[in-house]
Amino acid sequence: MMILQVNQLSKSFGADTILTNIKLEVRSRDRIAIVGRNGAGKSTLLKIIAGKLSYEKGDIIKPKDLTMGYLDQHSGLDSKLTLKEELLSVFDFLKKMEKEMRTIEEKMAQAGPDMLESLMKTYDRLQQEFKDKGGYQYEAEVRSVMHGLGFAGFDDSVRVQDLS
Repeated sequence: MMILQVNQLSKSFGADTILTNIKLEVRSRDRIAIVGRNGAGKSTLLKIIAGKLSYEKGDIIKPKDLTMGYLDQHSGLDSKLTLKEELLSVFDFLKKMEKEMRTIEEKMAQAGPDMLESLMKTYDRLQQEFKDKGGYQYEAEVRSVMHGLGFAGFDDSVRVQDLS
């Protein structure tokens, strides 16, 4: 079933022609990629298809009940972190708790009997809170989100600001 058809689409910005006679067909279950050098008109084409930008010539045919959205590649997120680091940053409070637990563990290893009981109570409370807030599974959740977004096996060293 055809879910999108673009015929003879053209777009110019002033005297600069960006798109000329573009033809595109997308059927259900198709997976497509729009690839080209910077300035080739990829984002312009997507904005036109999503109804965010006008065009001079051509037709866009899609079912009336089809909902389309467009997420701008310049979303304002200019992070120097990698994608995984950015996703993990949501759980900074858990990392802080984990670090605090490690510190208490070190203190317990060297504490005398008087101090040990107090440290164990603090550690027990902190460990329970850590568990209740997902401390033992947050890294698996991040991997699951990356996989769900199509970033499974993605190069972990690529920074968010370098993604397009």
